[in-house]
Amino acid sequence: MRMKPCSAVRPASDSKTSTPALSPRSSAALSSLLLAVSLVALGCGSDRDDAKEDRQSLATQAEKIVVAVAWPWEARSELLFSQGIDMALEEVNAAGGIDGRELSVLRVDDHESVNEGRLAAQRLSDNPEVMAVIGHLQSHVTVPAAAIYDAGGLLLVSPAATNADLTEQGYSRVFRACFVDHDVGTQMGDYAKAQGYKRVAIYYVRSIYGQALASAFESRIAEIGGVNVVARDAHGAEQDVAGGSLLPLFSRWTQLSVDAIFLAGEVPSAGRIIAEIRQAGLEMPVFGGDAMSSPALIQVGGEAVEGTVVATFFHPSEPRPEVAAFVEAFAARFDTPPDVAAALGYDALHLLAEAMRQAPTPAPEDVAQALRALDAWSGVTGPFTFDAEGDLVGRAVPKVVVESGEFIYLPEAAASADG
Repeated sequence: MRMKPCSAVRPASDSKTSTPALSPRSSAALSSLLLAVSLVALGCGSDRDDAKEDRQSLATQAEKIVVAVAWPWEARSELLFSQGIDMALEEVNAAGGIDGRELSVLRVDDHESVNEGRLAAQRLSDNPEVMAVIGHLQSHVTVPAAAIYDAGGLLLVSPAATNADLTEQGYSRVFRACFVDHDVGTQMGDYAKAQGYKRVAIYYVRSIYGQALASAFESRIAEIGGVNVVARDAHGAEQDVAGGSLLPLFSRWTQLSVDAIFLAGEVPSAGRIIAEIRQAGLEMPVFGGDAMSSPALIQVGGEAVEGTVVATFFHPSEPRPEVAAFVEAFAARFDTPPDVAAALGYDALHLLAEAMRQAPTPAPEDVAQALRALDAWSGVTGPFTFDAEGDLVGRAVPKVVVESGEFIYLPEAAASADG
């Protein structure tokens, strides 16, 4: 067995956000290209080939099948992602594993860092025992790491990265087990139309995520007609939304006859923004994207966020038998209800296990083909069918509404009813 880590690789300086002059898509493509060139220049190509050959052999011979999970375990310990992974692993192995072979999970911490994510991806790519990777949490870590996994011949299932760049690079072994920002923005545009809103203000965080969500929403309502954007504004860093700084802007909106506000924001700032919207005397409905579906929205916004509708990946009250069974089993196992992260981790590991059972071997290429052949495989977050790029198709975005300080599942009939 040959394991030759490429220790000479020196990643670029770390950054959790990127604001280059290049477009997001061009920046990601350039980053991937530079990384691939540097690996070849440092003589790592033969090492990757060795790992690929050993991985193919181990796919049929190893007693255990190893799946790595790259995640900010320490920084995001409040999320129940680990518990979701653990429960899925227990269930898979209790049911006989993968054709009688035990499934094993290797955890790697990326520390929410681009550098650490790249290093983790390189180490995992150089480890022939690893057949697939589940990861990472943030798009800014996942997108550059995906280039390394692809070069190393590994399969990646992303449970949480919503940036479209991830699946627009022509990779054949990268799959996204959640929505793309464009899907969320588009379906929230449909929601605005269904509610009968006529004059909408858009307020978004000035980031790749916020810009993508706001643009998709605006494009969709322009396409379907009947909803007009009367204001579009943005904010930058967290300090930009502190201490009443937004009141002048929102006060001006009172003159625009706005009847709803689409907020493409993130927590915790989204909670403060909604509080200032209410402080400015604006009482119209506020609705937003999936990055607002965290309890931090309610913790920060308090009573001001009552009635806010947001997109989400999962809610334990969704009326499907798969969800009910998962929630009951999870609560019995961990003495707490599952959160969104638990559901995403649970589905990602079960999804890989199902594809490995369907594939002739657990080797990355075979599993990738099996994933593409899935037809509405039923997970707790919804059905799984992938397009040629590795994105989900045919899935509705669930919505929740804040009521009495809690997120309450919004049935589709209510979410689509005219205002």
